[in-house]
Amino acid sequence: MNLATLLGASLATLLLLALLYRRHALRRSRQHGRALLQALMHSLEMLQRLQKHRGLGGQDSAAARAQCRLLADELDRLWRELPPAAGELEELHPAWQRLRSQADDFDGHCRLIEQLLTAMQLFELRQGEDIEIARRCRELEELARLRGLAVRGAGAPRCPLPLQVQLRYLSLRLQRQAAPHSALAQALERLQRQLIEPLRVAIAPQECFELLTPLIDEQLGTLRQRLLAAADPATHPPMHHEHAR
Repeated sequence: MNLATLLGASLATLLLLALLYRRHALRRSRQHGRALLQALMHSLEMLQRLQKHRGLGGQDSAAARAQCRLLADELDRLWRELPPAAGELEELHPAWQRLRSQADDFDGHCRLIEQLLTAMQLFELRQGEDIEIARRCRELEELARLRGLAVRGAGAPRCPLPLQVQLRYLSLRLQRQAAPHSALAQALERLQRQLIEPLRVAIAPQECFELLTPLIDEQLGTLRQRLLAAADPATHPPMHHEHAR
């Protein structure tokens, strides 16, 4: 074999090795991206249940307490089944264990949810795609926090002033985002009329929860679809429209 032939064979081998390495790197990158999307999906499920646990924790009824117990069991399962890419959420588990039997601890839930949202932001940054899940979850937390505050305010004969201040602030922020005559706009108007403004509360805690929960769950469903589309674009085509509040 002459030198030219030897060099040609060596070059072909190097090109083949480079191609194989590139394929392997792409495969690992895709696997890493899918793992982080799975971490985001798992986090989304935890977020929904933590927010509901907080909202139900402001109610005294037996039905609300029973729902809290069911949600607590589901959250225990989600923490046991953390996907490898979401392993750092284990650091939040002690905070959840303290809240498990303290569903009425509004501030404690808010702190834990804030930590979860920060972790989701990190997962999304590592994943590398601009799917805006963490940002939208953070925006949605304002509506979920409004639900938790409204439930607690409705439990008093008149909404306490500190809660009124927070409810007004969140309502104004959400009104700027709500389309005219939308379900969100109507819900905010009802809270203003029956909870925040009147001298005597005219809406029950359970009604506040039931008023806002479908709006939150609908938006969470949209975010799930966005994650599924990112994980398997062939099966779930990308969504080009924005969800209307």
